[in-house]
Amino acid sequence: MTPDLFDRFDAYLAGSLPDEELPALEALLRDDPAARAAFVRYLRLHADLTVEMRARAAGDRLLAAIEPPRRRPILSALLAMAAGVLVALGVAWLWPRESTPEEVAWLVNAQNAAWADDAEPGPLRPGTTLRLESGLVALRFASGARLVLEGPAEVTLESAMRVALGHGKVGATVPESAHGFTVLSPRGEVIDLGTEFGVAVGDDGDTAVRVFEGEVIARDKAGQKNLLRDQAARIDAAGLRVDRGPLDQPFVRAIVAPPAITPRTLKLDFRQAKVGTLCDAGGAGVGLTHRLPGTGEKYADGSPNLKFVPGEGRLELTTTNSDINRQINLAQGEYLGVRLADLGFTGEEDFEVGVRIPDIPALKRVGQFGVYAGTASDANIRGGLISRKDHGEYTIFHVNNQDGKDRDSHFLGLFTTGDEIRIRLQRKGGKYSLTVENLTTGAGSTLVIPHPTWLDGSPDLYVGLFGANTQSELRRTLRIEEFHATVWTRKGRGGKM
Repeated sequence: MTPDLFDRFDAYLAGSLPDEELPALEALLRDDPAARAAFVRYLRLHADLTVEMRARAAGDRLLAAIEPPRRRPILSALLAMAAGVLVALGVAWLWPRESTPEEVAWLVNAQNAAWADDAEPGPLRPGTTLRLESGLVALRFASGARLVLEGPAEVTLESAMRVALGHGKVGATVPESAHGFTVLSPRGEVIDLGTEFGVAVGDDGDTAVRVFEGEVIARDKAGQKNLLRDQAARIDAAGLRVDRGPLDQPFVRAIVAPPAITPRTLKLDFRQAKVGTLCDAGGAGVGLTHRLPGTGEKYADGSPNLKFVPGEGRLELTTTNSDINRQINLAQGEYLGVRLADLGFTGEEDFEVGVRIPDIPALKRVGQFGVYAGTASDANIRGGLISRKDHGEYTIFHVNNQDGKDRDSHFLGLFTTGDEIRIRLQRKGGKYSLTVENLTTGAGSTLVIPHPTWLDGSPDLYVGLFGANTQSELRRTLRIEEFHATVWTRKGRGGKM
């Protein structure tokens, strides 16, 4: 390489390079990694002479150009001074005979990233292609630009100012130092004008662009359009057009740590009385702290229907004649439990409530027991076992109750007196399900019914257990040996827009 190449660098940056010489210079820099590396070093010397930002931006635009960009003249005196320093230092310093291209970007974060063929990326030099099968990867470029790549995706790093997105999605955040950063797609390109934007490329090459902040140029072979904040465009076989409606493309703009899920559980084995909790007939605290609002108002000073047996590790609950479905005798209804807010519930979290009953008693028809969740006696979801016509036989039931009326009832299976069962009511992913396990036979069933939307978003939910002989005076005693309530509390939020 000869010093006259550096004269061409000077002429280009000063805006005096003849137009007919520009294609040859661009081709050299595009095809010769060593020339690109020398040009970058040349511009960094300018930075030491106080024109770093202009020089690097102009050089990076040259490396990234497909069409001749608009060139910004800079002070020729400074360029001449820089050239003199280069001659003094020697051209070999700029152009080592066996130099390798410098890294143009660095992988700074990843989340659940899976690479094609399990090939972890090496140094991110010009020409490096990243093939991400799934997950997220964050890249920081030497120019200052930042990209979040969302798998599956393929992107080739052409320079610190230019990438080619073969397919997939990227979210770009571009500071002033990287003004002109370009994302190339099979249909065109997106050029930053100091902004934050997203680009999505389908398998057919069709390209979607969305601007979050600032401004970009979207370009295809036929022309270009400037896009501002909250605007979107598409580039496909029909050409480039501004999308007038909302662009249905979510983009990840930053990798945020997933929420930390921490279970907070109250577990009772009924082996020790708990001071300050609901009391049994003898005044012993049973460990449960609240009743479903609208029920059990008669038992402020202790319930004659409860018997705490710590020596045997159980709580005995004798059913009462009460019925949530018809809102009858609820002042004596036994719907005891806990308030989820005491376990960190705010209205959004998933939760679970469960009990183990070792010996099913024989209730008359529509007598029932199980677990519930709700805000009041007329706004809840409950389930468990309900007695059938034949004495001593039960069916699993799951039901919503809104405005005091049962709805969406679901029934399944057959249980008999004496079976040992475990009942769990769970809200997972915002959806409710009831699971009843027959520990005697090893069978189990899960029921899902229409979602009780009237409970959504309520921060004050109660969960617990109940027992009722709803349409008879035949009372029976449930032996409860385990109770638990769990709230999966979360910290942090996701990053999708």
